[in-house]
Amino acid sequence: MSKCAKIVGTGSYLPKQKISNEKIENMVSNFDPERAAMPFTQWVEKVTGIKTRCFVESEDTEMMAAEASQKALEAAGMKAANLDFIVASSFTPTRDIPNLACTVGHMIGADGVGGFPLNTACAGFVYALAVAYALIRSEIYSNILVVSSETLSRVVDFGDPSTAVLFADGAGAAVLQASDEGGICSSPCLISDYSDHIYIKNADAAPPQERIKSQGKEYVPRDMIHMPGGPHVLKRAVNGMAEVLHKALDLSPYELEDLDVIIPHQANLRIADGLIKKLGVPEEKVCRVIHSIGNTSGASVAISLDMAIRGEVDNLKINPGDLVGLTAIAGGYSAGAIVFEY
Repeated sequence: MSKCAKIVGTGSYLPKQKISNEKIENMVSNFDPERAAMPFTQWVEKVTGIKTRCFVESEDTEMMAAEASQKALEAAGMKAANLDFIVASSFTPTRDIPNLACTVGHMIGADGVGGFPLNTACAGFVYALAVAYALIRSEIYSNILVVSSETLSRVVDFGDPSTAVLFADGAGAAVLQASDEGGICSSPCLISDYSDHIYIKNADAAPPQERIKSQGKEYVPRDMIHMPGGPHVLKRAVNGMAEVLHKALDLSPYELEDLDVIIPHQANLRIADGLIKKLGVPEEKVCRVIHSIGNTSGASVAISLDMAIRGEVDNLKINPGDLVGLTAIAGGYSAGAIVFEY
């Protein structure tokens, strides 16, 4: 039995359209500068830490996932035909059927390779990695592609400034391979604690658009995402990511101080800074890139991981042999953490 699932290649894709705080101000309504006691752009950076984020133009969830996957395969020195399985994370696919894993497989040249999508929102990539680890550990498969992709700009409510300024688009991927050493060598920790505080509703299954209109009803393909902020969400996010990371470490042979790099979900800068304080770790160990990519939900850990491996994060780089902790919490609330040797 293989002991480990080693990450042998990563990739990411960010849309070419960069949206500054100045640009998004023109897209957002209902902002009250008097209530905020400061101008819009200053408020966004203070509350979220975000300076720019990327929105799709001609891209979609599937295209970004395929681009990130191809880069991960190239980094692994592997062809799509060598893949055994694909796990794809998203709650914003362009279509439900064919599912995202099936579509990505077709787009990268892995037709015939099985796979499935999953949705645990911001914890999606960590959950997908956990599934891949289990499949490799049980010797069902040896080479698995894990990809997370989101087009959140298409589901945000631009009439809700506190939500609209957070979210962005992008994709990240990793190729996992069976290994006798290194990689993910202990069980991940996955937990959930139900809450509808953060939610997005799908439209009811319905007949074609024309039939709905003939009934005098409005055809709404998807609701918008709503995420009330405030101290409640901040505290729950910080405590949740710290808790699940500690539990993952308890399942591993390592201690918190053994970790060289910690990559949390890029929710907002205050949450990342709160996690640093909660864990009591040096800030230079914690990856923070939300200022340039925004909150890409389940793709954020995947994108951050790829950026850190490629040396695209200021004052932080993942090198071979480094111990890395991934931790994420999502609306729901679902949370997950994984510890691995790169």
